[in-house]
Amino acid sequence: MRGTQRGFTLLEVLLVISLLGVLLVLVAGALLGANRAVLKAERYTVNLDEVRAAQAFLRSSIAQALPLDTSGEDDVNSGFFEGSAQQLRFVATLPGELGGGIQVHSLELKGPQEHRSLQVSFAQVLSSADGIALKPWGEPQVLLQNVESLTFSYRGLTPKGKPTGWMAEWPWPNR
Repeated sequence: MRGTQRGFTLLEVLLVISLLGVLLVLVAGALLGANRAVLKAERYTVNLDEVRAAQAFLRSSIAQALPLDTSGEDDVNSGFFEGSAQQLRFVATLPGELGGGIQVHSLELKGPQEHRSLQVSFAQVLSSADGIALKPWGEPQVLLQNVESLTFSYRGLTPKGKPTGWMAEWPWPNR
């Protein structure tokens, strides 16, 4: 005569192992999904920080704009603030931590269509007996990478003091 059996049957053990396997697959999927979400949020945050830093640089640089006419005898440089829809050029002081001094700031999109970047380049404003000369200062710096599109718009006052609407180009480079 057999005694009472203790333990689980093979079928019960297989069922429990199968259920644990399904639970592990679900937990692994949830962890992978959470990891992807964290990485995507991190990329978004980094991109947002880069945009904010570029905006802060532009705001502080434009706030430091000076009414210094950089046109020379050749009249290649026609004023101290030139703006079109795709390019911006103005005279401003550079912050001390970046070298200081009066510089011509030039901003424009450069590179192939799929990898364009917003770059800023600087030129020192040098005064001599012959007039004002511009000396390139350092290499162009990338403010933003992989820029899909960029449009500068301008608004201000007409020479008669009337407010303008938003314009694609700044028509008064010496103002």
